[in-house]
Amino acid sequence: MKPYQKSIFGQLRNEDIFRFTFENDLGYRLSVMNYGATILEYQTPDKAGHFANVILGFDRFVDYIGNSPKHGASIGPVAGRIAGATFDLAGENYILEANNGQNCNHSGSTGWDSVVFQIEEVTDEGLVLYTERRDGTGGFPGNLKVWISYTLSEQGELEISYQVQTDKDTLINPTNHSYFNLSGHFDQPIDDHVFQVDSLGVFPIAKDGIPAKEPEEREFVKHLRQAMLLKDLFAEQDEQIQLVSGLDHPFALKSDHETAGFLYHQESGRFLTFKTEAPCLVVYTANCVDDAILFNGKTMKQHNGIALEMQALPDAIHSNYKDQVLVRAGQEFTSTTTYRVIAK
Repeated sequence: MKPYQKSIFGQLRNEDIFRFTFENDLGYRLSVMNYGATILEYQTPDKAGHFANVILGFDRFVDYIGNSPKHGASIGPVAGRIAGATFDLAGENYILEANNGQNCNHSGSTGWDSVVFQIEEVTDEGLVLYTERRDGTGGFPGNLKVWISYTLSEQGELEISYQVQTDKDTLINPTNHSYFNLSGHFDQPIDDHVFQVDSLGVFPIAKDGIPAKEPEEREFVKHLRQAMLLKDLFAEQDEQIQLVSGLDHPFALKSDHETAGFLYHQESGRFLTFKTEAPCLVVYTANCVDDAILFNGKTMKQHNGIALEMQALPDAIHSNYKDQVLVRAGQEFTSTTTYRVIAK
């Protein structure tokens, strides 16, 4: 590994925001900032040996403030939607911020994506970021201690690990919200990417995005098990695809998988595999266009990236999967996800 680099990426309320860059001897490069524990870049080679960033991001720190698509950000303590922005736990009712219609999404405005993390440890391979969260923040119970670590391996693997401690029964369901575009061109859609996910089924969603409580077998799920061109997926007539003009869906994963799936871009030859300890993969294909988001000076295009969010089922607390997100006082939550890009 090459020596890591540290620089000031911006300032927030007169506090320096730091960018850390890690590079291995093969040329893979990972950059992370401590605001939102956010991934800024993941540079990988194509089949001609040319490197490009395959995670959507911005050159300026200011563009990450109010980052509505959550580009590269850590999401927590609870990713996804919680129906009615409320839940009951241990005989108490907790009221959350309703920031997505009547629901709470991605923990609201006090989520980790807007927190300046402390830097606990840095090596040439990666770093550990740390924050504390007071009981009642955002309506959630428990004083939390949170560690998020990023590691770049000699083989080019990007590993993300979470460790959370609580002094009160609470909900924990973190994820990372990076969008992948293996072409390296963020002003182009991912229609020409091939996507495969080895799932047990998809959780259908309602119009407000709340998922059903059991996975279903649907025709597009069968196609995705075999691998499917995303252009063809977007053209599927299934009502679930048509509802959101793509995917914004949780897939139930097999607990013993070696890899949960892959994303492949034939022109560049970049081939991304992913594996996780989380029970679900939430796939979001950048269906909503925000005219305020610019890439290369141009308004973002629909489907210009795919977020592969490894987590528990959104709204699990209101389902038979509540144990996926319940963490008891004195217990510790841990989870690790690994992405790897090679050229084929």
